[in-house]
Amino acid sequence: MTTTGSAHTHDVEVTVFPGGALAGLRIDAPALRRGGPALAETLLGLVRRATAEADQRARHALALDPTAANALGLTGDTDLTEAAEATTPDSWRLR
Repeated sequence: MTTTGSAHTHDVEVTVFPGGALAGLRIDAPALRRGGPALAETLLGLVRRATAEADQRARHALALDPTAANALGLTGDTDLTEAAEATTPDSWRLR
């Protein structure tokens, strides 16, 4: 099973596996011109959002209860997880 989450702005895109391991990264020139601190803040925010999405997808795909998800490190930020939950297609949900 491969599950990823992604998040992007107009000039930066990240893709991560569940747990937050980086699977892909795109940084366009305009992002570089904003400087190191701004780019770092953007990257960290995008990785957090993408990780919440990937973790949520993995929890649904594996039908994990909260205890099992915690044991696997698929907990994430509560607010971000709720946002990812809101964007999870119904077709991915177990019935």
